Amino acid sequence: MARKIIKLPSMSRVVPGSKATLELPIGPTYRRVFFVATAAAALDITDFGRIDVLIDGKVVQTFKNATRLKALNDYYQRAADTFIATRAEFALHFERAELVDLLYRRAPGVGTADVQTFNIEIELPAGAPADISMEAFAEIDPMPQKLGVFFKIREYSFSSSVAGEVEIDKLPKGSWYSVLHLFKSDVTQIEVEANQTRAIFATKAIMERTQKEASPVKRVPQSASATHIDFITDGDLTQSLRTDLLNDFRIKATLGTPGAMDIVAETFDTLQGA
Repeated sequence: MARKIIKLPSMSRVVPGSKATLELPIGPTYRRVFFVATAAAALDITDFGRIDVLIDGKVVQTFKNATRLKALNDYYQRAADTFIATRAEFALHFERAELVDLLYRRAPGVGTADVQTFNIEIELPAGAPADISMEAFAEIDPMPQKLGVFFKIREYSFSSSVAGEVEIDKLPKGSWYSVLHLFKSDVTQIEVEANQTRAIFATKAIMERTQKEASPVKRVPQSASATHIDFITDGDLTQSLRTDLLNDFRIKATLGTPGAMDIVAETFDTLQGA
């Protein structure tokens, strides 16, 4: 059956200082979800805080805020998220246009035939316009499908008291890591080790060259804010770093200055996965 674009049910708690909540109807397979916000006063990207996607009550995707979501969408050259004057528009992408063929692109769509609940929550800071309103739309495949595998997006905090090379060895094992985004502006070199074997050892500049030459979708590295470790620049999910068979998995990052770094992990996984 042909894909459809539908208007979703009204969101609840669309009030500054609260979590706006969207309860998505169960049944279809979700490819993308679009949000449109309006207000009489000027809207800003900072008016949208943490975004969580929950399936059966489990958080499966997290974005620190709309700025983080926009950075990831921009990295994949998706249609621009906009925050202009009294209107904002942004999207969550479950299908992945950057993968090599139609089967791969459709595989991460969120099937809901075998789930009980599918919700999206968006924090609205207290300073958001008092009259803010939001509505949501979705691109769907109406044919019922089970959830299966999809992309989890999770954030991990890391902080270093020193500059230079640091080790990150606490990322969960068990998932297939497709992309890691290190949100710190001055990461200059990356080494990825799997069972004491180097999988990646390159400068930020070299990794960005490979990302800009990715196929079928060239990446747009967010150089001013992040360094990206992209295992699937040829669009092949099987090139993801499989960690369920690893005893040791660590990243060594060279930092220009001490400080905090957010690590955003995109993993191809199941609801019960790590």
